[in-house]
Amino acid sequence: MLVPARMRVGASWSDASILNISSRGMLLRSAAAPPQGTYLEIRRGPHIVVARVVWSNTDRFGIRTQDPVCPDRLMSQAAAADGPPVLDRRARPRADDRAGASRRWGQALEFIVVASAGLAAALLSFGTVGEVLARPLAAVGTALN
Repeated sequence: MLVPARMRVGASWSDASILNISSRGMLLRSAAAPPQGTYLEIRRGPHIVVARVVWSNTDRFGIRTQDPVCPDRLMSQAAAADGPPVLDRRARPRADDRAGASRRWGQALEFIVVASAGLAAALLSFGTVGEVLARPLAAVGTALN
């Protein structure tokens, strides 16, 4: 079988052909096979497969997929007819937004811990100052009576 697909290695896209497929791997052909150990993404229509190259030849290479793949769905004509997936980036939270939310949560937690420690230190010092001044104030009170 010869099924066209798109392949992304790093930031670059290229064409690839799926020659054989199983539930956990594929045999692919492209103009230049990525080296062994490379992580890549294969796209066919709406289907996205993340995999690692387990062996590589000049123009053919084998990959092991991250998740199980349904060969029938990937090979169907409907997958090719759907075209490339449309990614609505506004629908998903951006990594910057998630990192910002995590940072704000961390800052709030840090504030609570520092404020609690400050309150505990203030109460402890208030008690200590009260004990230190209690004796001289008692002597002044006795002298005034």
